[in-house]
Amino acid sequence: MPKTLSVGNRRLRLSVLFACGVEAAFIVCLAVFLLKHADPLGDGMEMVFVGFAFMLIFLPFTLPALILARSGRWLVLAAALAALGAFAYFGLWLEVLSELGLPKA
Repeated sequence: MPKTLSVGNRRLRLSVLFACGVEAAFIVCLAVFLLKHADPLGDGMEMVFVGFAFMLIFLPFTLPALILARSGRWLVLAAALAALGAFAYFGLWLEVLSELGLPKA
């Protein structure tokens, strides 16, 4: 970072980095959850959700937010991308639960 960030920007940067880390860990947890709850006699199409999460949520939202936050630039855009990714992951989680026939609460 060429210049020092103010306290507010530093906190926003750390918040975005934390959100990106949680979102990246969600993909790993999703893969483990699907491996444990998938139908053993099924065709394995449940694992498509992991690829969907990586290609259509992580790459366009989480990864750019992580890159922007690490460089300390465009922090508001990085926060918006991380928030959009978090909402998309929540929607994907609800869809996974409904596809597997598990209760939501």
